[in-house]
Amino acid sequence: MHILEDPSPLSARAQDLLRRTGRRECPARIGIPIEFWKVRDRAGESVPAPMELIIRLEGFEQRFGGLRYEVRHSWVVGGERYETARGWEYDHLGVNTQAWQDPRRGGWYFVWTGERVSKPCRDLVHTDGSVGTDVDGGSPYLPVAPSIPHLIESHALTDAVATWRPWPMGNLTASAVALLDGLREVPEASWHSSRWRLSDAVAVMDCGGWDRVKPRRLTRVWSRDDAGYRQVRAALTAAARKPT
Repeated sequence: MHILEDPSPLSARAQDLLRRTGRRECPARIGIPIEFWKVRDRAGESVPAPMELIIRLEGFEQRFGGLRYEVRHSWVVGGERYETARGWEYDHLGVNTQAWQDPRRGGWYFVWTGERVSKPCRDLVHTDGSVGTDVDGGSPYLPVAPSIPHLIESHALTDAVATWRPWPMGNLTASAVALLDGLREVPEASWHSSRWRLSDAVAVMDCGGWDRVKPRRLTRVWSRDDAGYRQVRAALTAAARKPT
């Protein structure tokens, strides 16, 4: 059953995102039986698509195919607050979908549309259920989220806090963030490379950068109303007073 018909496995927050902005479109498919789908194995040879890849592709189509939704983002640059909305599209190209064998992790992965922005990478789904990218269009598969539901949950949190006050990333030292108490982890939207923590007044998201040469962690903070502002400001002040 499609996720819009049965969103019950998702949190109330993610269900609200799909209820407000979600819709389903069904792009035309080329009418070639999937039994004739050819893919490239690790040696570069054209081979019939293996059953595990067909099952994952058909499962993606049945559960998420044609899904559309909008995710709001907010951030601060040069002291100015910015907000935008970005569209996500859950489409593939049927038997014309590009797919590759994964020589490092085993299994296979295929291309789907993903975020509708100009990007130097391809959004990918692996037969192990994870969502990933190849960053520059030619590097090995890089996992981004352990599953599509995890990705949707993270999008829902990003959208929910977009109306809050975003804080400049350059001001948020690790010691200041560590002083923010009352935060609880949001497991359905978190994984090893991306961690959401939340209270009624503050949200913190830590994620790993995709730069393979200079890998680093990025931390973003949002506060809600006066209570959240005071809490973040107090943490920044206390961290600045600590001896180095």
